[in-house]
Amino acid sequence: MSRLAALHGVATSYSPSPDRTVPASDAAIVAALTALDVDAGTPESVHAALAARERELRERLLPPTLVCWGGRAPAELAGLPEGTRLRIETEQGELRAAAEQLPPGVHALRATAPDGRTADAHLVVAPSRLPAPPGRAYGLLVQLYSLLSRRSWGMGDLGDLAELTAWAGRALGAGFVQV
Repeated sequence: MSRLAALHGVATSYSPSPDRTVPASDAAIVAALTALDVDAGTPESVHAALAARERELRERLLPPTLVCWGGRAPAELAGLPEGTRLRIETEQGELRAAAEQLPPGVHALRATAPDGRTADAHLVVAPSRLPAPPGRAYGLLVQLYSLLSRRSWGMGDLGDLAELTAWAGRALGAGFVQV
């Protein structure tokens, strides 16, 4: 059952402190797998679910998320079958057929293999490096829940955070707000 759990991303133990590991009970693992629509109630169902998951992973065209660093296409795309068509919808709404020179962001990728199989994935495009700040800066540290405005519901929200950051930059010359 531990292999089936691992293939579905279900932890079989946890560490409440650095020097202690506690194994999860079989009932907890079965319950977590059941929540993922995996039948692990009997040894036969575990065996069938394990075979199905291994087959699914073996036949899968792409993982759920790919990362593209510095404008270069991710290595996973090179492993696609010859003739696979890509359709990338960027965050900006632009459609592309290749993963090179995409703008930074999280884009929607669909791959269609010549045999008709398709795969959808998130394509995260990130720069290989961010530029260094122009100089030293100071800022504010705030707990989001502590931001209270007249329009908030008794705890801060992202609108309150946006107002704070705009005010801190404009009125105080702050270079950042750490949450």
